[in-house]
Amino acid sequence: MKKNKYDLFLILKKLNKFKLLNNLSALNEEKSKINLVKKTLIEMLSEKNTSDSKEEFGSDIKAKASFRASLMNKLEISSNREGHINNEIKENLSEIGKIEKQKEKINLRKKMNQSKLDNLSELKKENYFRPKNIPLL
Repeated sequence: MKKNKYDLFLILKKLNKFKLLNNLSALNEEKSKINLVKKTLIEMLSEKNTSDSKEEFGSDIKAKASFRASLMNKLEISSNREGHINNEIKENLSEIGKIEKQKEKINLRKKMNQSKLDNLSELKKENYFRPKNIPLL
């Protein structure tokens, strides 16, 4: 069976939608990983790492402060990445919606084109066509 341009457009839209759905699943997996990392970082920040000995040296305090600053920096990076992923997910969902609308329009045009071809074939069967140079009476 010969494929017309509308069939090819539908195949192209199907491939684009499949690609976006794969990207969406990858983004959702990454989002869940980032949520796990954020949860772990928050737990690590909330833990009190006080030792039983009452004497703390300056280097210990400095190391703890540096560690906490590093954790806070990683938490901020995770939050920024999560926001970026949320934006990408929204864009993918809107693109999928656009593809669905385009597929509906393509199907509608395909049906219209098919009905025109059917009408044309019926007219040919009825021998309705007249030469162009003969005037109507």
